[in-house]
Amino acid sequence: MELEQINHYLSKLEGPADIENISADKFDVSGSLLIKFNGDTGTKDDGEIELEFFGVDSMCLSFRLLAPVKIELSNDLSIVLLNSNYLENGLNLYQLTDDVGAKWWIYAKGFKAKLLPVYYG
Repeated sequence: MELEQINHYLSKLEGPADIENISADKFDVSGSLLIKFNGDTGTKDDGEIELEFFGVDSMCLSFRLLAPVKIELSNDLSIVLLNSNYLENGLNLYQLTDDVGAKWWIYAKGFKAKLLPVYYG
């Protein structure tokens, strides 16, 4: 799923987005991060979505975001946020902006999206 599609999907969701899992690989000196975006807009949304960032090198992120969230690929910003000693080839800086304008970032190889069905409780 492309970033534009994910942002369109995320723009419909309102409510919390929680960090579900953080794992580290000691041998690769990287990790993965799973964020679950919950939908609290009733039948207006298409369900929930999980984003898993893989090859995570570093991040500045809250354990809970307030949706809707917008994600931007901001590789130029990595030079400003990270010391040049920490820059790696093949990694991207993803900037997340939540509904109150707070900006967070994840420096990783990429991400995978998983759409979850609408839950009616």
